Amino acid sequence: MAAGAPARRAFTQQELRILASGLIAAIVIYALPFTRFVFSALVTLFHELGHAVAGWLLGHPSLPAFDFVYGGGFTHMSNFRVSIAIAVAAAIGYCGWLFREHRRILISIVVFAIVWLIFVSSEWRRELAIASAGHIFEFILAGILFYQALSGRGWRMPEIERPLGAFAAFFVQIHSMLFARRLMTDPDFLAWYREGKGGALMNDLEVVALDLHIYTPFNPGIEGVAKLLLIFSLIPIAAAVAWHLHEQRS
Repeated sequence: MAAGAPARRAFTQQELRILASGLIAAIVIYALPFTRFVFSALVTLFHELGHAVAGWLLGHPSLPAFDFVYGGGFTHMSNFRVSIAIAVAAAIGYCGWLFREHRRILISIVVFAIVWLIFVSSEWRRELAIASAGHIFEFILAGILFYQALSGRGWRMPEIERPLGAFAAFFVQIHSMLFARRLMTDPDFLAWYREGKGGALMNDLEVVALDLHIYTPFNPGIEGVAKLLLIFSLIPIAAAVAWHLHEQRS
């Protein structure tokens, strides 16, 4: 900012109007059972996309889909393939070479490579990461949309798409946070969740809780994993706000 220039407000009136319209629309649509059901497909899309991306990164060919039998979604996942893991490792190495002159980016790539190697090298850690990725991606993609709604970046028709992006971000955030809270506070909902899909396939947070119990000293249970998810839910939105404010000060 140039010397003597007036300080910019944290949020402009336009940004506040965009966020307010998105929040109000999300609350109203979530409050109505029919529209909540319809737009929950957006959450399912984000969720299954997270499973699929994590699956491919960790060597499991994956195809996300909606589940028209039990509701929600289901990601079809093949067995681990070393060739895919090698291809991912090669891509990470190429990115490191490409950004070798950019220290911060290179450090980020190295950190990502280490984390990736930790998870890809063990079957149970791959399962843990893929099971976690669905819910985590819901909040990450909501945070990205929130940032785009604030900044106006990435849209072709910002005057229309920014409010829609804010709505989508708030709807996913509300839906996913209330889901985690219900697991923590509603015994009937928790019992239903434990039944899994058709009484045969465990739901994601139960898989995470079981893996942590078997392979680590921790035993959080589904309620504990839901609490961790609720805490994590605040991070992408906070990061989006912080990055937007950082850009305004630069």
